[in-house]
Amino acid sequence: MKKRIIIILLLSLPLLIWSQSPRELFEISLEANAELKALKFEYQAALEKAPQVSQLPNPEVGIGAFILPVETRLGGQQARLSLSQMFPWFKTLDAREDWALSIAQVNFEKIASQELEIYYQIKKGWYQLYLLTKSQQIIRQNIELLSALKKTAEAKVAAGRASLADVLRVDLKLQALLKEIEILEAQKQKPIASLNQILQRPLATTISLRDSLGFMVIPYQKDTLLTAISNHHPMMRMFRRQQEVSHRAISLNELEGKPSFGLGADYLMVSPRNDAFPDNNGRDIFQLKAVISVPIYRKKYDAKYREEQFKIDAIESRKQEVLSLFLSKIEKAYADSESAFLRKELYEGQIQTTKATIQILLTDYSNQGSNFDELLRLEEELVVYDRKLLEAIVEANLALAEVERYLPY
Repeated sequence: MKKRIIIILLLSLPLLIWSQSPRELFEISLEANAELKALKFEYQAALEKAPQVSQLPNPEVGIGAFILPVETRLGGQQARLSLSQMFPWFKTLDAREDWALSIAQVNFEKIASQELEIYYQIKKGWYQLYLLTKSQQIIRQNIELLSALKKTAEAKVAAGRASLADVLRVDLKLQALLKEIEILEAQKQKPIASLNQILQRPLATTISLRDSLGFMVIPYQKDTLLTAISNHHPMMRMFRRQQEVSHRAISLNELEGKPSFGLGADYLMVSPRNDAFPDNNGRDIFQLKAVISVPIYRKKYDAKYREEQFKIDAIESRKQEVLSLFLSKIEKAYADSESAFLRKELYEGQIQTTKATIQILLTDYSNQGSNFDELLRLEEELVVYDRKLLEAIVEANLALAEVERYLPY
């Protein structure tokens, strides 16, 4: 028993390594979380796509030599130098850049969506840790009450007005509560490891709790939530960005289905004639040229148009499915919040009545040595009610966190 009491005292010491609120932990995760870092790098990489697709094609430079010189009036052609540059249809390069940047914006919305999810997971882990820690405190308070009751029982036994069995039954209750604290301490390692994994630090890093939770009511109207989620949730924005990518791809496809042009020049070196001496003998030749590429094979452009239209329809269906899932989870969160409120009212009344009854029975036992079994039972019920009230408070906060999971912070 002495060893276990020492353990309880150690567990009662404040944890000093990390003492932060969910918001503070979230601020740390913005810089530390590996998944967020990866998404941000992907976004930066996507931005670099725009300069790659918005450039003109490389100019072509050619050189050629005539093995059998072509004779002209002014001499034989010895070599040819050529330079040409192709140009796509007007505004095609701008359309390519817009298309690439719209893809980058999809990645940007993924970052915002992941941040919301991380914040929710931090809140969830923090509330679980809070539940376990506060449960330990409730049990410790009950241990203090039972220890006082034990002293009263020992005094009654010493005076010959009570049975030693009363003391032994209190000891049994104390041993059970001490063991329960040890179990809760072991269970705390799960949320601690979860939080530390999100924060990318050693999984055993201790986290203590600074804030105290009060009962929270969801302050949002459902209609307002629907509008806010439809318009502003990063997932919804991401779907709209994806559809925008397809629309820009259609516009780009239309431009790339138009002719492209090329300009160039040829320079031919001519050797002078030795058998005659016409004017400008041996003069080199300089020629300007223009070319046009006409995309007469249209199947690939038509197929590209249909492909992007199918993508737009598929994204719309997926968007409606995700929105429906969000709304169903919000409905569940409201139901959980209402249930938590009703349980809170119930257990607050039960706790008040139980405490008053315990005081009466404790007085009776001190004076007459009676109702000890009922006193022990009510002490045990008080712990149950306190913990159920705590669970209701945590559930209300989790319900609010579930709703805010879908609202930009």
